[in-house]
Amino acid sequence: MIRKQEIKIVSPLTGKLFPLEEVPDQVFSQKMVGEGIAVFPENGLVLAPLAGEVVALFPTGHALGIRSPQGLEVLIHVGVETVALQGKGFTLYVKKGQHVKAGEKLIFADLDYIGAHAPSLLSPVILTNMEKIESWKAPVRGDITAGNPLMTVFLKS
Repeated sequence: MIRKQEIKIVSPLTGKLFPLEEVPDQVFSQKMVGEGIAVFPENGLVLAPLAGEVVALFPTGHALGIRSPQGLEVLIHVGVETVALQGKGFTLYVKKGQHVKAGEKLIFADLDYIGAHAPSLLSPVILTNMEKIESWKAPVRGDITAGNPLMTVFLKS
């Protein structure tokens, strides 16, 4: 029997966990981008959820995607409709193509500014290439600290 490849994902943010269905944006709540969980952040430091390459980076700094060496892709989207802020309130620490370690600083988000100018601070953490995933598990609610375990993903063999 082939053992399923397991990947641990750490939380990119410190805050409170919410089901993806509660994100006030249909693209995320209806899982059009993929499965995952949302974090209501308590501070603006965004860390890498796993080791890999930054494969998608929005110049506005509101979202980025990382691909693990095994091919798992994770998207972090800070807040809802934050692309409209045109980069205001975001500081990027990485660039596209850069390799990062789990827990490395990616973005700083000014939550006071973003909270005053965006519909919600709820920040989806999305598994975007579900075709590679057999199953995954994560807590649905509770407190989470950035860098602590968030999800376990089992890849298809």
